Amino acid sequence: MALRMRSQAAIGSYPLVAVDDPQRWWILAACCTVAFAQLAEPRLWMIGLEIPASAFGTAWRGYRIVSNIGVVLFVAFQLIGGVLGDLFGRRRLLLVGAVGATLANLLSLAAWSLPALVVARGLVGLLGALAFPLTLGVIRLSFVGAERKVALLIFAFVTALGTLASLLGIPIENWFGWRWALVLPIVAGAVGVWMAWWHVPESRAPGGVGRAEAIAAAAWAVVFLAFILGLAVARTSGTWRNPITIAAGTVGLLGLTAMILWSARPSSPTLLQRERHVPRLFLSLLLLVSATLSFALSGYVLQLYQFFFTVQQRPGLLSGFALAPIALGNLLTLRWASRFAVEQPRHVVIGSGLGMMGVAMLLSSLARPSLPYLLLVPVMTLFGLGFMVASAAWTNFFFSSLPPDLTGVSAGIHRAAGLVGGALAGVILSAVVELTGKATFAQGMADLGLTPEQQALALKAVELALRNNLTMDDLIQAEAPLAALGLLSAYREAYGVAISTALLTGATVCLGCGALAWLWLRSAAHAADVREQSELPALE
Repeated sequence: MALRMRSQAAIGSYPLVAVDDPQRWWILAACCTVAFAQLAEPRLWMIGLEIPASAFGTAWRGYRIVSNIGVVLFVAFQLIGGVLGDLFGRRRLLLVGAVGATLANLLSLAAWSLPALVVARGLVGLLGALAFPLTLGVIRLSFVGAERKVALLIFAFVTALGTLASLLGIPIENWFGWRWALVLPIVAGAVGVWMAWWHVPESRAPGGVGRAEAIAAAAWAVVFLAFILGLAVARTSGTWRNPITIAAGTVGLLGLTAMILWSARPSSPTLLQRERHVPRLFLSLLLLVSATLSFALSGYVLQLYQFFFTVQQRPGLLSGFALAPIALGNLLTLRWASRFAVEQPRHVVIGSGLGMMGVAMLLSSLARPSLPYLLLVPVMTLFGLGFMVASAAWTNFFFSSLPPDLTGVSAGIHRAAGLVGGALAGVILSAVVELTGKATFAQGMADLGLTPEQQALALKAVELALRNNLTMDDLIQAEAPLAALGLLSAYREAYGVAISTALLTGATVCLGCGALAWLWLRSAAHAADVREQSELPALE
């Protein structure tokens, strides 16, 4: 059945299958499995890169530099995968990326040194970046109307689950070794490849390489996202001369140069200026909201994990499982969320979803070390519900705003914005935690009458305890300086304040973006109604 469908699928057909064909649900399952495998990948620091424990995460600066330079490359590959999929075949590129990422994971198992492991993990990321946007693009082509919103809702749930599943790499690495942490993405990747091979039909955009708007939209996306990432890192690091800003600025300038040269050709129209193109300002707003959704999800998950692990001192495995209500809690509300996403206007669904996420982050910022876990469960469920409905509705709106047959490009742009949003969460919120935590800890020590020199000594004692996994009793027995002041307890309290500040920052971003999306989309809907009443053609 699937092979016959693939042979008969019209190139550029829309949708890929009949609206009542049960095959579309197998396509959804295949794409969700491939996407889950990419998101469930453990990070390098979980599976082999030794990062020493440090107060307020200061030892992570070097890793964040390396990983965010990788983000710049992954953004480019997301866009490349989307463009090539539209022009040369979405199923083909999806399989190339998914198979390549799975084989690179197997290569990681045989890594004989840290440099070899870094190279193998880099291949996993780059090849996975080719496949991921096409999973979303194929889903968009396989469903229409209200069913598309439901399918995207399921996809949003699976991607949130995959993000949480990646945290399993931490306890698995501690208990069994880092190679075992790769089992889940390898198995999921293999299953996803098998399902995609049998159930996903081939398709591509009509017009082939002549579709200039595909390249134009991707070029503007990489320019906008690269400059945003470079600017944010420069602001938080205090200097423009950092590797991330230099790499992002270089990529952005290359993209801008390519756009200018392309536009200067006599035979080429001005990029993103023809009627069928999306204006740059509109595309920039689309990218901004997409980045905010990922910023909030990544920031919330990482900050809550640190709250459970560092502030409440739960084991790593329990800290990971404690985040489960963000995704699993939505199983109880999935039916309501589907009805809400289908029946309500876009501005209500997206604005309310971002509002729920912001309120959940605001309530979570009130958590203190002694707070019972059960009180956080409904708050995490609220955040997950908000993310699920906002992400699904926004993805549907994002797709409808770009040329309908360029789904690979649309998905690549959407995913690239998500990568940058996640990177910004690590950069901005980590800087907030470090600065606030150090200031709070220093103030606590000053209240005890310590001089600045003694405060620095106290922080070194905390560093020693964290690096060697010592308790306060261990410090006292070792006659560590100032141990009797309860340094670890003061450190955990300062860390709790820092996490609260970071969550407040995230809540502010979410609520502000939610208000922007509400007003913007409501205004767009009103303008569309006016055009319709005036019997003027509405631009989709």
